[in-house]
Amino acid sequence: MNNIKNTSATKKFLKTSVLSFQHMFAMLGATVVVPLLANLSIPITLITAGIGTVIFYFVTKKKVPVFLGSSFAYLPAMMAIIGHDKPLGSVEWQQAMGGLVIAIFFTGLVYILFSLVVKLIGVEKVRSRFPPRVVGPVIIILGMLLVPSILWNNIVANYALPGATSAAWKEWTTALITLLSIIVISAFSKPKSFFKAAPILLGFLIGYIYALIIGIVNFAPIQNSDIVVFQSLGSLLGFYKYLHFDGTAIVMMVPLAFVTLMEHIGDISANSTVCQKDFFVDPGIDKTLLGDGLAIMAASALGGPPQTTYGENTAVLVITENYEPRNVFYAALLAIFFGTFSLFGAVISTIPSAVIGGASIILFGMISASGLRMLIEHKADIGRTKDLIVVSVTLAVGLGLGALSVASDIIGALTDYTVDANFLKVMIGNITISPLALATLVAIILNVVIPEPTSN
Repeated sequence: MNNIKNTSATKKFLKTSVLSFQHMFAMLGATVVVPLLANLSIPITLITAGIGTVIFYFVTKKKVPVFLGSSFAYLPAMMAIIGHDKPLGSVEWQQAMGGLVIAIFFTGLVYILFSLVVKLIGVEKVRSRFPPRVVGPVIIILGMLLVPSILWNNIVANYALPGATSAAWKEWTTALITLLSIIVISAFSKPKSFFKAAPILLGFLIGYIYALIIGIVNFAPIQNSDIVVFQSLGSLLGFYKYLHFDGTAIVMMVPLAFVTLMEHIGDISANSTVCQKDFFVDPGIDKTLLGDGLAIMAASALGGPPQTTYGENTAVLVITENYEPRNVFYAALLAIFFGTFSLFGAVISTIPSAVIGGASIILFGMISASGLRMLIEHKADIGRTKDLIVVSVTLAVGLGLGALSVASDIIGALTDYTVDANFLKVMIGNITISPLALATLVAIILNVVIPEPTSN
């Protein structure tokens, strides 16, 4: 009898471990890109992502399976504030960070204030602004917006940009083998088997092995890496000597919090749809906003970037059909543990971007499919004028502006072009407005302005 119990416990432990590792790997690709581009520390970013997720887990009463990773919405502002002309850990870098972390702290404060407002006005008033005809297309956009950017940045740019040394066939075959591995494992594995629980993790492994064989894995990041983050912790936290209120940094960062608030609501709606639980009510959207805000504040204390709810992990929930929040909590602990090893971050950075690109195709496609499911299951009536207008205009605005934004990035990356391609983006000053946030705002306004059809 004891042997049966031990076997069962072992299987449960192994399944939980696999699911947790999978959640961690799903967020790694995007999470480490932000510090790479913004000139921040990858190990610190992993640690703060883990800490933020742990905070979120407990604030939301251990009920919402959400991982918090680096937010791309703040990336242009952080790049402008820090710049790549300041070596990581240098005095100049620490001085710039002294102003940035205060600005990041205030972005978290915006979330907390908004959570208090939501608590005061009641969740039903918030929910009334987010019926299926609003949330469905927003979730579709959430997935579809990321696919063109992933294909460009993780696959095409590796061989299309001037000076690129890779071959197109290597990038595309790596991406396709990763993608097909995930599809085959997901579709043909037996229910409740190890393979059924770990298609993404195994897809990453297969794609990485293939990339090794064809020679597109770069081991250079490992050669000069520290072993543990504590070896350079003094320089990474040296910004405490230079803490100050930087008005420019605050003005650049804080307004973006109102943009990411929209994304937060869309992500929580997507998670509610996937898990078939109403997280707006239990534990409450005010709790999820509070958890996100506190996580951002905690990140600022260690010099990590602002965080946001991650769609990649929502896709993992869809594929594995396992919605246990504890798995995300354990993934957060793994991120903290591995984040303390600078060498781990260096090893992760050797994963070819084509592998990440191949996995992302199915991850983000799954998110969009969840939006379609919401429209179908909640019987949004596209035959009705109001539903038709809200859904169609929201999709057109989000996907249209998203396509222009990617086109801007592509043109900007091609050195043969001298034109400033930012005119293709929606910008206020130097701040780029997310197509997802703008589409969400359009959907909310249309839903409020257009009257309900009168019954005969």
